[in-house]
Amino acid sequence: MDDKVSTASARLDDNAAMAAFLSPIPNGEELAKVLAGRHAVSTRAYDDEAQTARFVESDGNIAMCFTVVDITIDQAEMIETEWESIGMWGDEAFRSAVAKVLGG
Repeated sequence: MDDKVSTASARLDDNAAMAAFLSPIPNGEELAKVLAGRHAVSTRAYDDEAQTARFVESDGNIAMCFTVVDITIDQAEMIETEWESIGMWGDEAFRSAVAKVLGG
């Protein structure tokens, strides 16, 4: 399971870190506009061709992107639902949700 999940984070006030954070994200420039508001954000995107889901969370100070590869859109939706039910923000909670949905 660990080989399916990667995590990246950056402080919203660190321009260099944010540039690196946004660069691998499709439509990162649009996400940058949303994050620039410096308020809580929770968004998800799924790339059908790559079978990759990206879950982006921000508390207004830090942005985190959790990327899960080789999953279906249905699995991505189940991960989102499970993560919301955990009610915690962060890498450990996200990985727990993925493990529950995908096993392992």
